[in-house]
Amino acid sequence: MISIFMVISILSCKNGEIKEKEAHLKSVVENCLGKKLIIPDSLITYAPFSDYLGDSIQWSNAKFKIYSHINASCPTCVQEIGLWNNIITDFEKFKVPIILICESTDNFELFKYIIETGEIESFFYPFFFDLKHDFVTQNKFMKESPQFETVLTDRENNILVLGNPIHSKGMKEIYLNEIQKRLEQ
Repeated sequence: MISIFMVISILSCKNGEIKEKEAHLKSVVENCLGKKLIIPDSLITYAPFSDYLGDSIQWSNAKFKIYSHINASCPTCVQEIGLWNNIITDFEKFKVPIILICESTDNFELFKYIIETGEIESFFYPFFFDLKHDFVTQNKFMKESPQFETVLTDRENNILVLGNPIHSKGMKEIYLNEIQKRLEQ
């Protein structure tokens, strides 16, 4: 009888922790929507490919932009760039650039090696190196969850959607629906 009570107590504690975490993340989302995403001035452009979709003026003036933080010292994270290639056409039809902000603890050596050896297919936008680790530091909400390291913004970089569309078809649909809805206004 005591062991059943202990199991129920442990499960209810875990359930309470999960609900508390969910409430916290929901609060983070609600507090971020409509806020301005901070883009550090210290970003350096790295353009290893030649067939880019547009140029930096077009991207900065785009009605919508997708920003995503990439840990360039993590081989698995860098390999996810291929997943971005899989969805670029869905967003390109709306002229939405995908801006990957890369941060590294190894001076981007791994990242450059993976690019130069052809392990990553051509990517249609340049990468931006965050040498000072300012992007996530200045956008503190990104530290709350890896899913929050990707956002959809408007032209002025006001956050419209948080979440990563490369890992979830549902999240990709949320992005596309938000873009379509705003274009119709």
